[in-house]
Amino acid sequence: MKTAATTTSILAGGRIALRGCLFLTAPLVIGKAVAQIPSAIREAVASDEKEVGSATSTHIFRQPDITAKDVDARVIGEVQPQSERFYVRLGNYGKATPLVPQEWDAGRLTGLQVPDGCQRGLSPAADTTAVQVHGREIGIWIDSDHPRPSTGALLPITPAYWWLDTSRAPVPFKEADRELSMSFDLRVPTSLREGEAEVYVTTNFLFHDARSRQSLWLAATLFDPRGEASFPDTVHVDNWEGGTQLPILFSALNAKSRWLHPGPDSSLFTDKPFADYRRIEVRVTAAELRAALVAMRKAMPKLADASNDPRDYQLVHFNINPEVFAPTGSRGRLGLSIRDVRVELFAP
Repeated sequence: MKTAATTTSILAGGRIALRGCLFLTAPLVIGKAVAQIPSAIREAVASDEKEVGSATSTHIFRQPDITAKDVDARVIGEVQPQSERFYVRLGNYGKATPLVPQEWDAGRLTGLQVPDGCQRGLSPAADTTAVQVHGREIGIWIDSDHPRPSTGALLPITPAYWWLDTSRAPVPFKEADRELSMSFDLRVPTSLREGEAEVYVTTNFLFHDARSRQSLWLAATLFDPRGEASFPDTVHVDNWEGGTQLPILFSALNAKSRWLHPGPDSSLFTDKPFADYRRIEVRVTAAELRAALVAMRKAMPKLADASNDPRDYQLVHFNINPEVFAPTGSRGRLGLSIRDVRVELFAP
């Protein structure tokens, strides 16, 4: 979608409020087989089931344990990711920009301490944009001025996973009584804005309609200093300079959204930084996805061919998306850490 200063949003209530942006996760190859990708490099995505209270949980994804020797393979820039692999991707810094080891301690900004050799960035200089990876924890520090974006004013750093071969992608709502869940621990100890800059954290599911071939984002805002009232159920388009041009169906993680809801023990949307880990769980039912699809087709009549049936939709990608938007003359800085990312299906 367009930069935060110029995004046009179509709100369920008819009020324009949303100014945030969504990151282009990768060039999307919908429907193209990737049989040439060796099965050995695909993540082991568990299909085991377990009892959780009165529900049964089926794991779609569990965050892998990353050692120091794996960091260079897991932290990537603007390159095409391999299918069914988990990465932390630095977006919009330029395809030719190499990632380098950093020795300065980003933990004072992210809250995460990692061993030597587990931090990467675009410059070895202190306080510049950085990613820390160790075990099942990820630290992210974004400074919009060090360096500035390659295109426009948006800087995302995104832990993410792709099913580029849609024949292997999950169909979460093939059975109507399922709830799709993304959960993890999150802390956001550092949030600084100057001028028109915005800083925020979202989660994103990318769904693909196997019938019409229409893809769409379903997103939940977790942290944003602009406040919860800025994020009602919203339909808009990912049309910033590097965007996917796909519809985004967007809500805050709270009890008000008709399109998604928090898990039973989840923290809710906040507009204030927090230094201790909080458990986050975003859940989506078939009924909630259907309500979002109906709103999308009403707001965007050209998408009338998109199915309203959640059983037609594959999950082809998901991410956790910290972003800084900083137009010329402004500066945004965001420090956070994430651990234990899981995507699951719950059934009664």
